[in-house]
Amino acid sequence: MTDRSVPTAVGFTRNRWLLVRLAAQNLGRRRLRALFLGVAVTLAVGVGFASFIAGWALRAGVATSFARMGADLVVVPRGVLVNLTASLLTVEPTDETLDAGTAAALGAIPGVARVAPQRMVRAAAEGRQLNLIAFDPANDFTVLTWLREQRPGRPMKASDLLAGGRLPGRVGETLSVCGRPLEIYGRLGKTSVGPFDESYFVTFAGLDALVAASTVLAPARDRSADHGGHAGHASAPAACVSGFVPGRVTAFLLQLAPNAKSGEARFAIGQLPDVKVVEGNIVLISSRQAVSTLFVGIAVFTALLLLALLILVSLLFSAIVEERSREIGLLRAMGATPNQVMVMILAEAALVTGLGGLAGMAFGASLLFVFARSIGYYFSSLGVPFVWPPAGVLELVGVGAVVFSALLGLIGALLPAWRLRRLEPFALIHAEGR
Repeated sequence: MTDRSVPTAVGFTRNRWLLVRLAAQNLGRRRLRALFLGVAVTLAVGVGFASFIAGWALRAGVATSFARMGADLVVVPRGVLVNLTASLLTVEPTDETLDAGTAAALGAIPGVARVAPQRMVRAAAEGRQLNLIAFDPANDFTVLTWLREQRPGRPMKASDLLAGGRLPGRVGETLSVCGRPLEIYGRLGKTSVGPFDESYFVTFAGLDALVAASTVLAPARDRSADHGGHAGHASAPAACVSGFVPGRVTAFLLQLAPNAKSGEARFAIGQLPDVKVVEGNIVLISSRQAVSTLFVGIAVFTALLLLALLILVSLLFSAIVEERSREIGLLRAMGATPNQVMVMILAEAALVTGLGGLAGMAFGASLLFVFARSIGYYFSSLGVPFVWPPAGVLELVGVGAVVFSALLGLIGALLPAWRLRRLEPFALIHAEGR
């Protein structure tokens, strides 16, 4: 009479879920061993997930703090004298300019990670002349790091501007610049750097739009003056954006790569014609580069932790397979194929490591909560923001951690299961005797 607790070959073929059920029953029969393995996976996945997210947050916060210190190098026209403290954050007033195409040559120099062009002009805003600085938000690393308030839900547009820390205006208000309404997209914090705190910032597209609007208004105002209007209005367009020449920038702010050497980069930049290089604080440059290296070290630590878990799972399932060789031999003798036995063992491994991965996510989230309330709060009190990854990154890392934990179980059990499928039922049944 056939034992119904042992599935036949026909049952395996008709219902593949029976393999998963049998794997779950095997875990239930050896609860203590499954619990220890699950706890090991939970600890490894939880610590790995928490260390990666915390490393990301700290790296982003420290990098933001270092970026507030200014650029590593500043490229200005040859012969221009600059104030080092001010020039590392933004450009200073000068009549000398550089060709905007120089950005491509600077970006091609080994060791230069980011090139942020800026252009300063004098513009009429609300009836007075103020500094207007054009920058590229996509490549910027010194202006947006000081953003204190901003319009939520959308990026900065050509019709927006940023207000320096000493300038009036609230977020959402509209200012008249060159007769064109611009909305205050955000406000910058106070830096105690005059050119930065007392300037409005617009995109390069926004500056081009202002110049275009001024040239369109000029003929109309000239005609108004000819018909008895006020002559002073005729010079308004010319005074609105003074000193503007298309295709020119005031300076380039450079950020070096983590493994770059400042001296080599300065030497290469010095070979370009009509430029001068201003270097920032070498200690700050070295510290910022070390932060990126630290994050790489955290990622390597997490990878080694998962590798150790993989070895643990492989050893454990090697012992499990050896222990259950007689049981598996009986299944083979009753009609189970080698592939079906492999699927059962792999399903058992994936179940215990997958559930351990889910528990590890909860454990990792609790670690992050404690970390944010302790070390994160301490860093915030020092002025270093604790910047969490975007929601999309958190979801991707979370799902990836659970999937990867299940894959660890599959990979760890694959070799023992593959060795088992090559043995005949007779050899498996008598394996304990050997």
